[in-house]
Parts: sequence; C-alpha cells; structure tokens
Amino acid sequence: MTREEGSEPFLRTAVKVLLGGAAYYLATRIAWKLSFPNSQVCLIFPPHAVLISILLLVPSRHWWVYILAAMGGHFLAAQQAHWSLLESLHPEAFNAVQNLLVAGGLRFFIRSPLKLITLRDAIVFVLIAVVIVPVGTAFWGAAFNSGHFGTNYWIEWRNLSVSNSVTAVVFVPAILLAVHQLSVRQLRVTPARLLEAVLLGAGLLIVGVFAFDNRPAGPDTSPALLYAPIPLLIWAALRFGLGGASASMLVITFLAIWGTMHGRGPFLMQSPAENALELQLFLLVTAIPLLFLAVVLEEEKRTQSALRESEVRFRNVADTAPVLIWVSGTNKEGGFFNKSWLEFTGRTVDQELGEGWLQGVHPDDLAHCLDVCGTAFEKREPFSIEFRLRRKDGEYRWVLDTGTPRFDAAGAFVGYIGSCLDITERRQAEIDHQLQSTELARVGRVALMGELAASLAHEVNNPLAAMVTNASAGQRLLARGQLEPAELRELLADIVSDGHRAREVIEGIRNMVRKSEPSHSLININDTIRDLLRIVRADAITRNISLVAEVDENAGVALGDRVQLLQVLLNLTLNAFEALSVIRTDARCVVIRAEPVQNGKICVSVRDTGPGFPHGIVDQLFEAFFSTKAEGTGMGLAIARSIVEAHGGRLSGENYPAGGAIFTICLPEASEARSQTA
Repeated sequence: MTREEGSEPFLRTAVKVLLGGAAYYLATRIAWKLSFPNSQVCLIFPPHAVLISILLLVPSRHWWVYILAAMGGHFLAAQQAHWSLLESLHPEAFNAVQNLLVAGGLRFFIRSPLKLITLRDAIVFVLIAVVIVPVGTAFWGAAFNSGHFGTNYWIEWRNLSVSNSVTAVVFVPAILLAVHQLSVRQLRVTPARLLEAVLLGAGLLIVGVFAFDNRPAGPDTSPALLYAPIPLLIWAALRFGLGGASASMLVITFLAIWGTMHGRGPFLMQSPAENALELQLFLLVTAIPLLFLAVVLEEEKRTQSALRESEVRFRNVADTAPVLIWVSGTNKEGGFFNKSWLEFTGRTVDQELGEGWLQGVHPDDLAHCLDVCGTAFEKREPFSIEFRLRRKDGEYRWVLDTGTPRFDAAGAFVGYIGSCLDITERRQAEIDHQLQSTELARVGRVALMGELAASLAHEVNNPLAAMVTNASAGQRLLARGQLEPAELRELLADIVSDGHRAREVIEGIRNMVRKSEPSHSLININDTIRDLLRIVRADAITRNISLVAEVDENAGVALGDRVQLLQVLLNLTLNAFEALSVIRTDARCVVIRAEPVQNGKICVSVRDTGPGFPHGIVDQLFEAFFSTKAEGTGMGLAIARSIVEAHGGRLSGENYPAGGAIFTICLPEASEARSQTA
C-alpha cells in the first residue's frame, strides 16, 4: 500500500474529528443561549446529545480522540465566556465521563442500528441515556454547580439530571436518524408522501405557535394548550415512524423553549426554577411515550412486511415446485393450492378452497382419505396417504399425499402443509413387477416339473402297479372259483388305498403348475423327509450314492405347502446327486438331516461329499440364470429360495468344512408361523 493510500483514511478521520469538535463547540454556545430567563437553569444541553451520537456512529477505538476534540470545543467556548480554568475543566471532565457511560452502555446492550431499533432496545435506551446515567452522574455535577452558583445542591442535581434526560430523549434519536437518512444514497419519496410531510410540518408549526408562543403568560393561560400538539405527534409516529416522531418532537421542543424564553406560553406561572422544571417534564413525559409508540409501530410494520415477504417467497417457491402443494388452517379446509396443483386439476383457486378439492378425490378413496386426514388433525401428527385424484383430462391418478403440522412461534397449532406426488407409474410398475414375479415362479415350477415328474414317476407307478396286481390276482381267483368274500374285500381295500395315494401325487403336481395361491397346512418335517427318501432312493441306488437320513423326533411341524417344500428338498437333493458324479463311487454320500426345534426354528440340511463350490461364487448361487452346470437353467436355486422365503424362512448354501457342500433350510415352527401370519 502506498503512502497516499494509507494517508487517506487518516485524513478523513482527522477531518471528522475536527468537525465533531466544531459541532460540540457550536452546540455548547447554543445551550448557553437556551438558559431559562432569570435563572442559571439550562433547559436542554445539545452538546450532550452531539457527543453521544458521535460516539455511537464511530468505531470505539476512536472514541478517545473525539472526546478530546469535544473537550477542546467546550474549553474554547468557556474561554470565550471568560470562565476560569477550574470552571472550564470540571464540566469538560463531567461531560466526557457522562457521555462515555451512555455510549458504552448503549453499545453493549443495543446490537441493532437505531433505524431497526426494537421495543427492548428503546427501553434500554431510556433506562441508560434518560434515567440511570443522567440521574447518577448528576450527583457529581451538582456538587460543583451548587458551590459555583451558590444554589441548593438538590435543586442543582434535579436541574442537571432532568436537563440531560430531556436532551438525550429529544436530540439523540433525531441526530442518529438524520445521519442515517443522509447516508442513504437513493431516498425515494412519492409526491403524496412529500405533501403529507409538508402538511404535517405546517400543522406542527401552527399548533406549536398557538400553544407556546401566541400570548404572554397570565392567569388566563390554559394548561390544556399542552395537549394541542399531541394529535399531530401521534400522526407523525403513525405515518412516519421513529424519524417523523423525533423530528416532530424536535419542532415542539424548540417552539416551547422559544416561547418560554420570550415570556409567552404556559410555563411562566411560578418561580423560574419551577417553571423550567415544568417545561422539562412536559418535554420528557411527551417524548418518552412518543418514542415507545413510534418504535412499536415500526416494529409491527417490519413484522408485517417480513410476513408479507415470507408469504411472497413461499408462494413463488411453491408455484415453481414440481409437486402439488397445499396448505390448510385449523378448520381442516384448504387455504392455499400452488400453481402445479391448479394445473393438474384444471380448476381455479376458488373452486379448490375449503372442501372444494375433495370433489377431485375418487369416490372409492374419499372415506379413507377423510379418516386418515381427520385422525392426523386431531393428533397433530404427520400423515401419509395414497389416493386417486382426478386430473384435468378426467383421468384419476394415484398421488402420495404427505402432510406436516404447522405451529407458530408460541407453539400453537395453525394447520397443515402438505405435498402430493403423482405415483401412478410407480404403482403400475409395482403391480407389473408383482405379476412378473408370480409368473416367473409359475414358469419356474413348470421348468422343474419335468425333472420332478421323472423323479416322481416311480412313486405314481407304485400304487398303479399295486392296483393292477391286486386286480389281476382277483381275476385269476375268480376264474378258478377260489375267491372268498373276505379276500375280495381285502383286494378292493388295497386297490382303493393305492388309488388315493396316486391321486395325492398327481394333485400335488397339478397344484404346482396351475396359477393359484398355495394352500398352507401343517407339515410334519419327518414325514416330508421320508417322502423325499422314497422318491430319490431308486435314483441314489442307480448312481451308487449312499443316502443317509438323520431325522430327529423333535424336528417339529411347519405351516406351508407340502408339495412346494418337497420340491425344494428334491431340488437340493438332485443337485447333490449331480455334484457327486465326478467323485469315485465309494466316496459318494448325501446326508439329509433334520435338527430339533430351537428358538422356534426348524432346520433341515442337505450335505454332499462332492467337490464343493469354486471360490468366489457362493454369493451368486441363488441369482436367477446363474448355474454351475452346463445344461442347467439357473432357475432351480432361485425358485427354491423364493419358496422358502414365502414360507417365512431362509435358505443358505456354503462349502462344508470337511469337504463338499451343504444347503440349509430354516423355517418357522407352526406356532411361530401362525403368529407372523396374524
């Protein structure tokens, strides 16, 4: 940074300090001119407000130089008035300490600028600048003034504290707001606003002259004149805020002091000291409520403006959102619908407001919709519901409606805000996926039917062969004439039993293939394993496989479809047979084990002594169309897992530590399955 660049802020600060000292000097000379007639009472002390305002406007690190400049200005004015050195230094020290306390207290407690002052800030300002500091420091100042002027100490304390209080409440807000307005580069004033300000100013001048400067004081001077400016002051606060109220109060203050100093107005009926006090108290009790009124009104305006801006922002965001947004009040009726909602339904806002939006809900969904929303409203809790809403083309579309309760700053319930999302395509995709899954399971059963039918063929042939044998034996005995009634009944009973057994096998195959929900019944695991062994025993003998069953009597009873579970066990067993084809015949073994029920679970495992799974494919075993066999379809294990999971169980496969592979089925025991279904 060059020297010229660094010197510019210093020069600017130096100029500001000199201007501050000059302003303090002029304000001091004006203050002495405003002394009450025939007394040493200074009605107001503008230098006090000037220095406080300067300290509030400049950085605190520069305070010391501005205070020195103010003390220099006061010293110059005192020397021109031929004050002694002591008479000059004491007021300078007193004023510096007092103003420093006021500015420091306001800086500490009031964070916002005066333009955005709140009621709390206004109360703090009055307490510090109008009450605490003037009253407290007046004890020090009165000690010097009473000795210097020869007056009573308490009268000097009263005069000094009230004078500084009036100065702070009348002048400080006016100075700060004036500086703020001058700093605003673009001040937009409409002609109507300017005309209103001119009329207000003219009214204040007319009423002020009439009340405080129209006639000499006398017995007929009415105290009611004091109330004449009040309506105009309220007008200024209502229409022009804190700035208008401060400027208006400043006009009334000068008119009241001017009239009093020229022997006119209502403040010359008693002794000079009492008359000065009356004027000061009038200004004080008028300015403080007016300050509070203006601050409250401005704060309310800012709040309303913020609410309007927030509402505008919300409407803009809501109208540009790609979802349907609605807002309701505590009466459960719609109060706002965004642009997307109106474009979707093709209706106007007036048609949708209140309960009008219900006309677009599908009649079959209306009762459920009202029930869910009504219950949520009563409990003040979020809700989510799916229903059909009529689009502008007349088509009903599925929407997901999510509502959230709204609460104000005090925690009071004020209604709901919600959004609707068109989920028609998603619901259709879910339905299509469900249909595809059902069809895939059926096709898988059909694909496995060939393998299952080949394995079950001998089971069907057994009862058929038995029926043929019994019938042939009966025919031979009848031909020989040797058939006794008892033997005939026995033969017929055997034929009926074998027919029932064949029908059950065929019915199970038919149920597997047709499109229908499986019928669940109680399934004894041990009986199912015995049926499995009868089916695969012949195949095991043909392949030279040792088939071992380790069945526990406490294996338990499951709830499900017997044929489907048998299909799963048959698939796992035949896969084990296939895996043993590369093993020497004396090492081929398949173990089917049913473990006792533990923790409500039934576990059945099928283990082989084959080569096991190659490394890294265990996680892919149950994926559709994945197979380790060249001729495999890759659907067997995927369908097997889906069947087990449909029964609430779990199917897993892994390499056995001792060699080979093991598949384990875990199913809920019948009582657990019933509770899950319920």
